[in-house]
Amino acid sequence: MLREFERLYKEDQYHTRKWAKHYTKKEYLKINKRLREKVNKFIKGSKLKNSRDYFIAAMIFQHGFNIPSSKKSLRYAGLAVQRGYKKGKWLIASATDRLLQLQGKPQKFGTQVVNMKAKRPKLYKLNPKTTDKERKEYGLPTLKELKKYYGIK
Repeated sequence: MLREFERLYKEDQYHTRKWAKHYTKKEYLKINKRLREKVNKFIKGSKLKNSRDYFIAAMIFQHGFNIPSSKKSLRYAGLAVQRGYKKGKWLIASATDRLLQLQGKPQKFGTQVVNMKAKRPKLYKLNPKTTDKERKEYGLPTLKELKKYYGIK
């Protein structure tokens, strides 16, 4: 079963990388919905066994781009970290930002951008009170480094 779960993760990552150039948002979300349904079967069957399993579940839910999916992503990213998957801390930050974005609120950490297909993406509105120190606590780069990574001035 674990190998199948890893395959779901690889499939998610494959489609996420291809999304910008090869899929419409509707097509991508259909693919992700199928993956989330499979993850839900693992969860219902109590087949998430280790911290990486929880991280994989969180990552796939993160790509659902809706409030219920984002809440699940945040929950499972937190469980992954609690169970020892420290690399998952950045996903807690990203899931938090995605959830805030979907709720129409400013993001906290600066992980979400808009107009990804545009030559000049923009950072989604940001709560300026979050410090780079807080970002570092979640394994994120500074805000300046995030902007540079996304090609934002």
